[in-house]
Amino acid sequence: MNVWGYWKCPYCGEVVRADHKDCPKCGTSIPNDVRFFMDPTKPIEYVDKEQENNEANWLCSYCRMQNPAQAEVCENCGAPKAQSLGNYQTNPEPKPTPRPRPQREPERRKKKSYKSALIGLILMILVIVVGNWYFQPVTREGEVTGFEWEQSITVEEFQRCHDSGWNVPSGGSLVSSNREVRSYKKVLDHYETKTKKVAKKVKDGYDVEYKDLGNGQFKEVKKPRYKTVYEEKTYKEPVYRQEPIYDTKYYYDIDRWNAITPLTTSGTDHEPTWAETDLPKDVQSPTYGDKRQGARTGKYWAVIKDDKGNEQKVEYTLEKWEALKEGDKIEYKTRRFSDEPIKG
Repeated sequence: MNVWGYWKCPYCGEVVRADHKDCPKCGTSIPNDVRFFMDPTKPIEYVDKEQENNEANWLCSYCRMQNPAQAEVCENCGAPKAQSLGNYQTNPEPKPTPRPRPQREPERRKKKSYKSALIGLILMILVIVVGNWYFQPVTREGEVTGFEWEQSITVEEFQRCHDSGWNVPSGGSLVSSNREVRSYKKVLDHYETKTKKVAKKVKDGYDVEYKDLGNGQFKEVKKPRYKTVYEEKTYKEPVYRQEPIYDTKYYYDIDRWNAITPLTTSGTDHEPTWAETDLPKDVQSPTYGDKRQGARTGKYWAVIKDDKGNEQKVEYTLEKWEALKEGDKIEYKTRRFSDEPIKG
């Protein structure tokens, strides 16, 4: 549907409906270069059906008078339409004029929600960036001033042990067995009826815009407006139970070497030594109570003076540790606000 637009009198400022060619207040004629507009302070007035016109006025090339699209010659000077400067829309085309309406409360809440979400996202990114920066290892320098070491030989004893498992290992002597739970499997038990809220868009009226037709009339354009509502819907949710899986568990005796105590040595020099022991490294045909040497392990540190004059200990593998000497300049990793070396 078409509605009447308005023009403003250049002489007295009166707002005049577009179908009036003269100002009713001062008599001034409508300007040749008039631009029609919608006045939000005035009521919407619909054009009678027989007066509706969807074609833009054309501009006379001689007097710049605006003439109806149906006119073949200028109503002011008689110049032919064929020599016109174009129509109203080429001077330039106005954008559709929205009809003002008060902002709805849900929209304000929606904008506030978006703003809060954006602030939350920015804060989360800042926490991640600062956290990465804070915990990122940094490289520091120090001078080797000494060494420390610690070495251990595990002592093992041949014993009869009582153990259990899902099979009897080689050398084991079965004592008893029993059916026991080995694991669980998830099995469908039943369904529960639950409800959830589902978002749905529904029509919430129309937003009205007015398109300037270039002849004093505006086309009323209605665009549907939607809002989000939530509906409760029921659904079936599967409920599972943990069903035990049984298997045979074996209890058995087995003879084996077990670690009982370490033989440890340590020092603050650069010449590590192992503990003296007369225990053999291997025992043929052992009996209960026999002992032997087991695994050998060691830890090795360089004592360094950092750039603040404090002593730190940096652990190395034996090969790298043996290659160091006092006075060497080394680099090591620490946290950003710490001088203590990072282990590993």
